[in-house]
Amino acid sequence: MSRIAPKRKTAQRGAAAEIGEAGARLMIRVAFGAHDALGSGKARLMELVDRHGSISAAARAMGVSYRRAWLLIEGLRQTFREPVVAARHGGKRGGGAGLTPFGKDLLNRYRAIERAARAAVADEIGALQRDASPRLFQGAKRKPPAAKD
Repeated sequence: MSRIAPKRKTAQRGAAAEIGEAGARLMIRVAFGAHDALGSGKARLMELVDRHGSISAAARAMGVSYRRAWLLIEGLRQTFREPVVAARHGGKRGGGAGLTPFGKDLLNRYRAIERAARAAVADEIGALQRDASPRLFQGAKRKPPAAKD
């Protein structure tokens, strides 16, 4: 994937937004070699390209530049043997982009890895969150979980 570190935007952090910024959460990143990886940001971009039908609309929805989104997709193209995103030509809206069948399968596999990993460590993550400093929850949408007796 891209060798440029992604900018941290709230819109990119789908899992973090669900539980509040202060909640403990597992973040999954699948590394390919020393520089390429597939994580939640690229997965979110892939979902948005699929939903909006264009890279530029997906970039706007994530709060990143078109160039940043394009570089992430180019990184995906270089990492995998098959294209993840393909251009759509013509039509009423003048084309756009969408996930290829391989791209949809890749996204589904990544999300399955996330679900399995979260389920496997849910108790431990909950324990870590209960042990976290209350100052982390100041201004959070959720209050810290009550300690178990």
